[in-house]
Amino acid sequence: MMIVASNSLTISNVNDGTITHTAYAYSADGTDRFTTTYPNLNLLRSTAKFDNFNPNYSNNLVSTITKTKISGITNTVMDVKTSGNAFAVGLYLPNACNITAGQTITISFMARASIDTKVWFGFENFPNGMKIFTVTPDWKLYTHTFTATTSGTPNLYIYGWDMVAGQWFQAYNPKAEEGSTATPHMPSASEVKTADWPKYIGHYTDFTQADSTNPSDYTWSLIRGNDGKDGADGKDGIAGKDGVGIKTTVITYAISTSGTTAPTTGWTSSVPSLVKGQYLWTKTVWTYTDNSSETGYTVSYIAKDGNNGNDGIAGKDGTGIKTTTITYAGSTSGTTAPTSGWTSTVPMVEAGSYLWTKTVWAYTDNTSETGYSVAKMGNTGPTGPAGPPGSNGDPGKVVSDTEPTTRFKGLTWKYLGTSDLTASDGTVILSGTEYYWSGTNWILSEINAHNINGNNLKITDGEFISKTTNGPVTTSTEIKDNHIAISKTDGTVNTRNDIALDSEQGLAQKFTNINTGFYRTAGINYQGPFTSDSDGNYAQLTPQGTKLSTDVPWTTLSPMGGFSGGLIRFAVKNGVAHFSLAGLSCPPMTAGNWIKCAQLPSGSIAIPSENQVTAAFTNATVWGFYVSKSGGLYLQSTSNSPALNGFVNASNSYPIG
Repeated sequence: MMIVASNSLTISNVNDGTITHTAYAYSADGTDRFTTTYPNLNLLRSTAKFDNFNPNYSNNLVSTITKTKISGITNTVMDVKTSGNAFAVGLYLPNACNITAGQTITISFMARASIDTKVWFGFENFPNGMKIFTVTPDWKLYTHTFTATTSGTPNLYIYGWDMVAGQWFQAYNPKAEEGSTATPHMPSASEVKTADWPKYIGHYTDFTQADSTNPSDYTWSLIRGNDGKDGADGKDGIAGKDGVGIKTTVITYAISTSGTTAPTTGWTSSVPSLVKGQYLWTKTVWTYTDNSSETGYTVSYIAKDGNNGNDGIAGKDGTGIKTTTITYAGSTSGTTAPTSGWTSTVPMVEAGSYLWTKTVWAYTDNTSETGYSVAKMGNTGPTGPAGPPGSNGDPGKVVSDTEPTTRFKGLTWKYLGTSDLTASDGTVILSGTEYYWSGTNWILSEINAHNINGNNLKITDGEFISKTTNGPVTTSTEIKDNHIAISKTDGTVNTRNDIALDSEQGLAQKFTNINTGFYRTAGINYQGPFTSDSDGNYAQLTPQGTKLSTDVPWTTLSPMGGFSGGLIRFAVKNGVAHFSLAGLSCPPMTAGNWIKCAQLPSGSIAIPSENQVTAAFTNATVWGFYVSKSGGLYLQSTSNSPALNGFVNASNSYPIG
């Protein structure tokens, strides 16, 4: 094994208990729509402007439902007023979203009223999906969480209860999302635009578990740019071909001095050596099964080193550290701190005396705390015995920026040049490194030890490299800057295993079959845990949920077999295929006959291995609905039925595979 160490490295056990807090906002100072929870997309459709909501009146009501703008609120507000006795007044959205049994759903909306008003909000006739709220005169967020016990596309209702003459309420930003936490309002996946997402991310570090709600406590940085200008209208394209999948995913890396313009050269498949103060760019190229491709970039800033600090006493709750002042003083006492002689530089301390270090923490509430540490300087030992007399000869060590012209066996030379030098014997001499002359060539001067025992081993501004070769097996370990990399290549089975830990890029592990080129990676970073392989398969856990390479977005199928109108769709989410039929018009049906209403694309991952049958409820009539193992979607009536317009609604879900 060869160990190369340069300069000085400090190895010690450190557990300072710091906690990093993250928040998001739409402005550089964090004040616009500040949130510590990244928003989820809205499961509801068409809720931003209430355009597709229908009025809902009852009990001879004379009322108005208008859409108005409120100062400071960008969304259209539903303004419901009454001018007579009322039992219920409001709006409803038919087939508001798709819900699957077992999903945990949180619904939320902003509202206020002229007086305390009972307002129903949620999915009517859907188990646990609706709740009655008492809306007060002040704008407030109202939320309700439930777990679905059935699947369907329920209607969404917002209506007041027991309203009287002159009473009114207003509502905006209705939302439904997966999970038990209400996050800031967002449009649905089909309506969202770039500008709807938070534009800035903020961070700060302290010793307190709770996140601060004060935007000024965070350091903000841009995570989303503005959309580019619209391009010129293009010509109508030809009909699209069947959907494609991802064939390969290739990830490369490059270093750049720019954080806004991607590099054009220098891309490599492994993370290059990081340069403090510059940027690490990551480029991902997705190649699809139709041989087309897309490219995406991410960029991270490589922070410069800060000063090494000493362990301090516990910080005060609820405040941040404004300044830290460190001073030193010498003393003959190791138990009582000096009262004078403190300086900002380390003084000379006599052997047997004590060096005191004082740290003063000034907090943001203008209070302060002081901590001390003390170290004893070793006593001078007795004079050692005289060594044997030396012989006359040449000096034993030369320090210069040029190669010594007079050389003898055992001569040590420390090269002080600013760049590497090729010596007369062909050896590459490294700057700031010592070599000795063997009699024929220069050899790196090494320190060899079987055991090193000490409280502190320091290597400052350097790196640690360990390489070992044992027959066909080669291992290496590298510690450099904020990066640790370990690699093992085994020639007996032609495999390579790599693991890397980086304070900004996270933890990643990669297995490679050298013979076939197949590789598999797994890791975790700020975006969440992930795994992928060279065949294009991948899975990732993100703040918005799980993403799989098998996922298929909601896709519309064309009706056939005499069926028309309505909407036939399918999607694959988290390994489950979902089917939805809504408002479908059907031809005359003979009892017990199955009629094909749509066909999945050839090779679709949603095609089951066995027929998947369910019941389709259409008003009071029970029909059959199934997806066949050949990809056909079929409907059956249990009794003879005439042609019906917009009559059939159905759904089916099953695990893929």
